[in-house]
Amino acid sequence: MSAENKFTSPALMAVLLAVSMALLLFVVRAADVRPTKITRPPRIAFMTDRDGNFEIYIMEHDGGNPTNLTNDEAQDGLQTWSLGANAFAFITTRSGDSITLYRMDVDGGHPQAVGLAPPVDAGAPIWSPTGEWIAFGSGGEANPDVYLVDAVGEQVRNLTGHSAQDRFGAWSPDGQHLLFVSDRDGGNLVIYAIGVQGGEPTSLSDPASDSARPRWSPDGTKIAFMTNHDEDIEIYVMNADGGNVTRLTDSQGFDGFPAWSPDGKQIAFVSVRDGNPEIYLMNADGSEPKNLTNNPAQDSLEGDFAWSPDGAQSLFHSNRDGNDEVYVMNADGSQQSNLTNNPATDIASIWIP
Repeated sequence: MSAENKFTSPALMAVLLAVSMALLLFVVRAADVRPTKITRPPRIAFMTDRDGNFEIYIMEHDGGNPTNLTNDEAQDGLQTWSLGANAFAFITTRSGDSITLYRMDVDGGHPQAVGLAPPVDAGAPIWSPTGEWIAFGSGGEANPDVYLVDAVGEQVRNLTGHSAQDRFGAWSPDGQHLLFVSDRDGGNLVIYAIGVQGGEPTSLSDPASDSARPRWSPDGTKIAFMTNHDEDIEIYVMNADGGNVTRLTDSQGFDGFPAWSPDGKQIAFVSVRDGNPEIYLMNADGSEPKNLTNNPAQDSLEGDFAWSPDGAQSLFHSNRDGNDEVYVMNADGSQQSNLTNNPATDIASIWIP
């Protein structure tokens, strides 16, 4: 059973529906962005099918000048950005039947296949903070493993190499360790940490419960994650070594997909405590939870949250206007604005400093 199926419920299905695409059931991930000194307003990259197939677009921070970067008949999407490599990595069907991993320049130039063999699974690739490696899943649904490929595709390594289902979770802020989720320890989904050079992974979460979506704090000392330890799905935090496990949320309904603010003082998350999926914000200790999106329409699906590099704004997507669009709001939930305003599906937005 995959990590997605382990966390299936009617409420969670609504969340996953909002972040799943026709592009081979991709699950859109929330971009992990660290604080960066900005000399110009950041731009925004997103995936859209407005040209008849999924392409990667880039636009200004206010939604202006949307530009197609990929311009290919294949399906392109789930882009991730590396400041260190100054390049995108993305998933594509350009190689025919197989899903493959590509990289390209910020202007869409020099697209290059990396990690052609083995083909990647339907999941987002993630650059290491240093820009040296791209982590991705491969091996198929029956036996996925976490792989690393270097920035130009010359080295491809199976990092986990196990008969269980191993799925990538997150990079440590220093780029030296990775978190992944596996059912190798008795069938439940457990969070593990492993060094970039491989070796024996360290079990971090309770094997008696299912845990997923681990995210390191910006300073690397804490890990936020979601778990069904208390029957319904809640957000917990633990030390980087797995100690001092603390429950942060406590509501009748799904609370998950934690996303640390760039300064590490707050955590955004998705909750259905108000009856429909909304984006909430709480302090890093779980106090003062606040509904940011606050849209009472039952057909509104909030998700795909991404902090701006300076923490002042966030991107999310919603179908509140009838179809999935990219929105921006201030960190406190004010001034929510539809940036894409297009009848097509616009999702998977990330900031490009």
